[in-house]
Amino acid sequence: MPDNLLKRKLINRERALGCFLLTGSPDNAEVLAHAGFDFLLIDHEHGSGSRGDAIAQMRAMNGTPTTSVLRIPSFDPGYIKRVLDAGVQCILCPMIESASTAKAVVDACWFPPRGARGAGGATRASVYGYDADATNRVQDELLIAVQIESVIGIEQIEKIAAVAGIDLLLLGPRDLSASIGKLGRFDDPEVRAIVAKAEAAILGSGKRLGSVIYPGQTPAQMFDRGYDLLIAGSDIGFLVEGARRAIFAA
Repeated sequence: MPDNLLKRKLINRERALGCFLLTGSPDNAEVLAHAGFDFLLIDHEHGSGSRGDAIAQMRAMNGTPTTSVLRIPSFDPGYIKRVLDAGVQCILCPMIESASTAKAVVDACWFPPRGARGAGGATRASVYGYDADATNRVQDELLIAVQIESVIGIEQIEKIAAVAGIDLLLLGPRDLSASIGKLGRFDDPEVRAIVAKAEAAILGSGKRLGSVIYPGQTPAQMFDRGYDLLIAGSDIGFLVEGARRAIFAA
């Protein structure tokens, strides 16, 4: 498996820009990888793709510097094991609200004695058994991210950020706003205050900070505030945007 270029960027405090893959299309993955994104986030929480689709999408990224990230539907050690065996280099677990759950995510990603992940044999991550050293190297290359998406998660964010093995905390502003009954109201003072509190806690922890690009803000503005990783839309979103422009121009 290739080196995890996204993890190298974040370790070196370089900025990373990517987008969601909401479809299971390898063609979409290939087009966006060649566009120059640092990473593509294969979304199995809200997206339509399968594990087989994810493998095809990762193959489509081969030959480019783009790194694969996969968001699992929810915390599930069995699901984590299957997608890591498939060769995913970075994993994102949504809706983390406690340090104990964050620790369980790490345990599910790491082999014993560091964790509890079961070791398969001829997996894609081990080049189907051809790579005898894959177990050690793949684990070292893995990037583990958790998503903070609720007021409960914000209240526990310092403890979550302190968990060894968590590389990046990614804020989910839409669900954060929903957790206080203000879905999508990103300019609401209470929503802004919650986001600011989360940003300060993550930046103070020394862990990497990520999010989607907030409406009305630019990537440059958010990078300047301390964000290390940003998600700039999705394959479906880009398609819709292009279609609307074509129709409005007609």
